[in-house]
Parts: sequence; structure tokens; C-alpha cells
Amino acid sequence: MSGAEPGYGSGRAARGLDSAVVAGHPASALAGIAALEAGGNAIDACLAMAACDWAAMPDMCGPGGDLFALWREPDGAVRAVNGAGPAPAAYAHPKSDDDRAGYCLIPGAPAAFARLARDAGRLGLEAALARGEVLAARGVTVSPRLDRHLQALREGPLRQALAEAHGGRLPRADERFVVPGLAESLARWRRGDLDGEFARACEAWGAAGAKVGAREAADYAAQDEAPLALAFGAWTAYGQPPMSQACATLAALGIAGADTVRENDDAHRAHMLIEAYKRAYGDLAELADGNGPRARAEASLSGAALRAKRETIDHRAAMGAPMARNYGETTQVAAVDREGRVATLIHSLYRPFGGRLLAPNGWLSNDRGASFTTGANAPAPGRRPRHTLVGILMHHPEEGSWAFGTPGAQAQTQTTLQIAVGVMRDPARPEAAVAAPRWNFIGGDQLAVEARVAPAILDTLAARGHKLALRPPSDWLMGSIGLVGARGRTRVAVADHRRDALALAY
Repeated sequence: MSGAEPGYGSGRAARGLDSAVVAGHPASALAGIAALEAGGNAIDACLAMAACDWAAMPDMCGPGGDLFALWREPDGAVRAVNGAGPAPAAYAHPKSDDDRAGYCLIPGAPAAFARLARDAGRLGLEAALARGEVLAARGVTVSPRLDRHLQALREGPLRQALAEAHGGRLPRADERFVVPGLAESLARWRRGDLDGEFARACEAWGAAGAKVGAREAADYAAQDEAPLALAFGAWTAYGQPPMSQACATLAALGIAGADTVRENDDAHRAHMLIEAYKRAYGDLAELADGNGPRARAEASLSGAALRAKRETIDHRAAMGAPMARNYGETTQVAAVDREGRVATLIHSLYRPFGGRLLAPNGWLSNDRGASFTTGANAPAPGRRPRHTLVGILMHHPEEGSWAFGTPGAQAQTQTTLQIAVGVMRDPARPEAAVAAPRWNFIGGDQLAVEARVAPAILDTLAARGHKLALRPPSDWLMGSIGLVGARGRTRVAVADHRRDALALAY
């Protein structure tokens, strides 16, 4: 969607001839560059950045959460690893949302991390963890976001443990912060004792009410799956397979169609994308573990299904499915290396500080079970809930390869849709796609829009029946895209200005 003031924001783009990275924390971005300079590839860079995120952004992610990766090899092969942990055997869905411990599922991040280091990187597991270990020992400066999340913690064991680790009180903005026990845990994992770390974490979490057993956690194997794919003219768009909801991004793109991408009437293009997304989002209700999720996702991307849904769109806003206002936290990194390999990695605990259970080894429990719903997505032992984590990758034989993702819970599929269209419209300036004002369907005929959207576009959307809720000009709830690309010899990274992020290239 256009409507930005002339010269508003660059999207913080970095260009180079060798490699580029983007991360939500400066220390993580530096670790990605260091991995590339050490001879690693884009996967090594993403892993180094992820391990640093665990130390720098513990409210957003950690080894106790989930982790997904999507990448394209120089030979054209596109691969995905899904580290979405299932409900443990003893899982009983909490009766109260205050029971954050009860929402803890088997963490998928460690198995996915180790698999990527073994099968897709060059430098190995020790190198992948080393920078994170150093950062966890040294500590980081408390950012305004981390300060808000720390101060918002209720009185209880997590707040008490973090205060005790910092001299009796929670650190404030610009003060030093460490995750107690994490550096030692990463050191033991680096030396090969991952099973021991599961035992330490699960014992502490279990004492507080979580149901994850150490043996079932250690036995979990991350899945290496073929990504979903959508042919779109000369472009091919790829998405993380289920249990990710990435199929909604691809389906919305296919429903909107190539004419919408080429459309120069900004208001009409926005209307078509919004209506296409509503239809794609409606199909997610049946996307569930044990319900043939892969087959359902692929069926939603068939030409016949896309055309049938496109034909239901007219000039008026339709009523879409209801949507819970759920803004879970997460973070994402991406890298492109000198060979043109592009990769995006996204990981989270779910809500801030996950289940709020901090084990002595620095592992915070996740609360991913809160994303179970009803019907097909109902909770049950061994099931994985429908997952908000999304990775998107695009390739064009002349315009290159692009990989991106964003935090933002249900907004992830909407934000990545808008970025995909922006990149296809102007691949020479991906920063323009990231900086452009955004919309976010929030259920029914309701639409949140950033206040930078041009008044003429807002007027047209309102006249077509969209109920508009104006958000700040650059709203953090609209996500924070991290994008990398290989276009010819140029390596590009773009960091979103909506949250803390850094893009580096050389």
C-alpha cells in the first residue's frame, strides 16, 4: 500500500557484494556477519544470530521455544525445517489463561537448531552456539522493549529470579541484563550434553506445573520437509509447510492474482489484497495436526481453488472470519551469503517470556499451547497447534532470490503478503516495500491501518465498506520485517523501522 510521505524512512537497507544479514538485535547481526567471515554460509549466520537472540531477547525467544527455517540453495533447491514441538503425553489444556505453565509444549528449537547445524551449515554446532554463549555471559543493555516486558512481569518466581540475578531488583533501560544460567547451559550443550539440558529444564518446569518430560523432549526430532510452492508468473513463492500458517500468505497472493500485483490504483490493489486475505484466512480453521494439514494446504493453492475464491471478490468489503486479538512475541533473522544462498529463520516462546518458568540453566518454558483453539485445532497430547511462525521465500530467474519473515502473531501472514507484492512490484527497491504503510485485517469487516496511508486510499476503503481503525504511523503491531536478497551480484538486507533491527552487508 502506498501513501508514505516523500522520503519517509529507508527501511534501513544495506547492500554489499559478498553477504548480508538482518536481525532484531545489533549483537545478533554482528554474530551473523562474523559467521559469514569465518567461512560459514547463510544457515551458519542464522544460527549464530538465533543463539545470540536467546541471550539478548529472552522475552521473545529461547531454547525452550520453537524454531523454523526456510532457505534456497545456490542450485535452486528450497528446503525447510520445522521445529514445532507437540503437546506432551501428559498434556491437559489449562482451564485458565493464568496457568501459563500448563500451556508448555515440547520445545522444538533445540532439535531444529542442531539439525540445521549438522545438515545445512558448514561450521558445525559448536560455532553456532559460541557467540551466543559469549553474549549470554557478558550480558546486554536493556532495550526499551525489554524494559517494558521486565517491568510488566507479575510478582512471582520469574520476576524474583531475575531480580536476584541482578542485585535484588530488575534492571531498567540501558542497564546490564543477563539470563542467569544460560551461558553455562550453552557451554554444556556445545560440549555435547543437550540431554542434560533437557533434564535440567524439564525438572524445574515440571515442579512449577509443566507436563513436559525430559525423555520425550530429548527424543523429539525436527522435521525436514518440502516447502509449499506457488507458481506466480515468472516468480515462484515458497512458504513454510504446516504447522506454519504460511499457506495463507501464498493462498492470498494466488487469490489476488497477477493483475492485482500489477494494479497501479493503490486503493483498488489494497482492497483486492485485503479481500483475498480474508478468504485465505478463513481456510485456516481446518488446518490442524491430524487433519491432513499438508494436503489441505496444497489444495488451497490449486488453480481451481484460487480462481473460485477470486470470483467471490467484488467492490464491497466482505465479512471475514473473526480473529482473536493476539499479539504474541517472536523474533526473526535472515542471511544471504556470497554464493547466493538466502535463508530466513524465525523462533519464539509465544507470549512475552513464554510460560514464565525459568529453569536454573536459563531455559524459559514456552506457552505455545495457548495457540490451540477449538474444532480441528483442539488440544490433545501429541498434537501440534496451528503455528503463527511463518517463513516466505521468493525466486525470479532475473530478479533474484528473496527471503523474509516477521514477528506479529496472526499479522505475520498479512505482513508477508504485503512485502511479497511490494518486492514483485519493485525488486530493485525492497526497502520501499518494507517502509510502506501497512494494513492488518482484524476480523469481520474491521481493518487496522497505519496513519501514513494516503487519505484518498482511506476514503476509498471506507467507501467500499471497510471499517477502519487508525493505528500509529509506524505501528509495532504491524510487524518488523527482516528481508534479505541476492539480485545479480548484489547482496541486500533490509531491517524494518517499526522495531529494533539492524541490517548489515559487506
